[in-house]
Amino acid sequence: MVTACLAWASIAGATTVVRESHKVQQLALDSYYGWNRNYTPPVSTSRSLAKHSYEVATVSGTFSYYSAINYYHPQWPWTVVCGTPAPSAQHPGSLGGDGPVGFDAEFLFSRPWRTKLCANAHLPAHWTNFQMNDGSGWAHPELLGTAPTGPVSNHTYSYAVSGHNDPIKFRLWDILTRDNYGLLKISLRPANTADCASYLAFGFASEKRCITHMQ
Repeated sequence: MVTACLAWASIAGATTVVRESHKVQQLALDSYYGWNRNYTPPVSTSRSLAKHSYEVATVSGTFSYYSAINYYHPQWPWTVVCGTPAPSAQHPGSLGGDGPVGFDAEFLFSRPWRTKLCANAHLPAHWTNFQMNDGSGWAHPELLGTAPTGPVSNHTYSYAVSGHNDPIKFRLWDILTRDNYGLLKISLRPANTADCASYLAFGFASEKRCITHMQ
């Protein structure tokens, strides 16, 4: 009887692990933080992603790295609003207020700036301050699909996630987070064979190898 109970517990535990590994997780990364740091406090999945396992992180939202007043009346040292801001954050944060925004996970498309710097910037411009740590260190994640030349209309992007037996963490790098507002919504799901069109992002040598693994 003890042996049977232990065997059942082992099977039940294994089932729980499988279900947990296929669960979609939702995270919210606020661009605002009230203390002086070079990044926002990271948000993390509640579980680790096993080595040689793969997921897709879908990230949506817009935010600002500058106080709203700088979009209405640029304050020193800024002299101009560069680019075309969106009127408000796609997902307002609980803190930090709201106002025009010029950033998403992939692009800087508007910000208060100096006139000459703005002229040389040619916004929108790709940037890498949205960072992920899958256990191999902080870096901007690998984008899935064809890289856009400017922000997509819904400000939503999908990224490859590779397991290293650690939770998956996200943050925004910024030297001053106290004037930020807006947040990013992050949804993680298991990768599938359709995602193998971007096999290089997952580190596979070919689409065929990626599909074989995902199956």
